[in-house]
Amino acid sequence: MSVRTIVVGTDQSETATRAVGWAVDMARRYEAQLVVVQVGGDGATLERYVAEVAPGARARAVDGEDPAAAIVEAAEAEKADVLVVGNLGMSGRREFLLGNIPNRVSHSARCTVVIVNTADPVRTSKLPWRKK
Repeated sequence: MSVRTIVVGTDQSETATRAVGWAVDMARRYEAQLVVVQVGGDGATLERYVAEVAPGARARAVDGEDPAAAIVEAAEAEKADVLVVGNLGMSGRREFLLGNIPNRVSHSARCTVVIVNTADPVRTSKLPWRKK
């Protein structure tokens, strides 16, 4: 399998940052381009976030009422070989109304989808990208 482009979705939360870190590690291993996608929010803030947690990656802010669909559309536009998302989605009323984002992404993406277990901070804190 050739992996040239990896897209990772984030909302800049602690758990999403763990998924970004996992994607950073994968991009390094495959020498692939990494694109960090956020639905909504400020593009400048996303640029600073990416510079800090995923140096060398490209930031892409997208709009959309449906976060899962917007992430999948961004992955398709980037011609992603792999799409990475964390396993913790929204909670409460928004999850009930919109559904679980990782689950919906995995069912609608046309590329390989990796759902990272971001619930365990001890496990993901050992990734090489983590600052000491």
